[in-house]
Amino acid sequence: PQLPPPPPAAFASGAVPMPSSAAPSADETRHAAARDSLPSRTKDGHATGGAEDPHRPPPHALPSRLDDEARGASATLPRRLDAALVKLCPGRRRQELRAAIGEGRVSVDGLSDGLLPTTTVRPFCRIALDGIIVHERRAYYVLLNKPAGVVSATRDAAAVCAVDILARSGQPTDSSTQAADLVAWRGELCIAGRLDRWTTGLLLLTNDGRFARRVTDGGGSVEKEYRVATRLPIDDLGAAVAAFAGGLYLPDNQRTCRPAKLSQVAGVAGEGADRTYLVTLCEGKRHQVKCMVNAVSGGANRVVALHRSRVGGLVLDE
Repeated sequence: PQLPPPPPAAFASGAVPMPSSAAPSADETRHAAARDSLPSRTKDGHATGGAEDPHRPPPHALPSRLDDEARGASATLPRRLDAALVKLCPGRRRQELRAAIGEGRVSVDGLSDGLLPTTTVRPFCRIALDGIIVHERRAYYVLLNKPAGVVSATRDAAAVCAVDILARSGQPTDSSTQAADLVAWRGELCIAGRLDRWTTGLLLLTNDGRFARRVTDGGGSVEKEYRVATRLPIDDLGAAVAAFAGGLYLPDNQRTCRPAKLSQVAGVAGEGADRTYLVTLCEGKRHQVKCMVNAVSGGANRVVALHRSRVGGLVLDE
């Protein structure tokens, strides 16, 4: 199944274009903003790295540069047009604004005919009153190749976050990168499907709460593909493939996974060729791939490198 496409939007450097669909409702965006404001998101984002491994390289030393103003989420709109105008036009009475709607002085995305005070407005729209734009918000979708050591979070006092490396140029950041070199709208973004701190690969960031929930809570319809390197070859690969396909029980998490796919990567040469696999999941639980490899090996094997290469129909460039 393909990842449901988002509406047309502005894309960050290096992001891939996606076709359009209906934009989210104001309530959905408000719920997403409330969810993103919970402290647990930051804690979860930092915790995704798990225990520090002394054999792994240190994190990227780039300091966090995103200030509080840049991180501030855009205000969400009420669902009704008249309520949205009251919020957007302080000092104007609701009755006056309703009259302006009826007189055709208000437009939504360039259209004024047929508008009513009860007309539903979406957060990613353009609203004008008497020819003056009072609200215009763009949706952003970023496909990032996350390096190791970067945290899948929007705020972390002790580590570099994914939003801290979104340069306007699309080029990798370093210690000389300044806040002015980063995209200005990074404070609006949330993570759509996190990765552990030391896992690399495809990470999606967006300010579209509906799209983010489709990625993370797609009911098993959105596949995530990972390239996995293990410390030892998997014994009895056929049995492991069957266990993955049948819904593997994870003793560590005391839960049963949805059916998943496991295969050995063909055409890999050199050291580690017999320890490189592809794992395809239809869910994304914390440390799931690592726990699955540990489960099929009876605790005798572990993941030493993990890279996400695909989410739905979005594939990371080689």
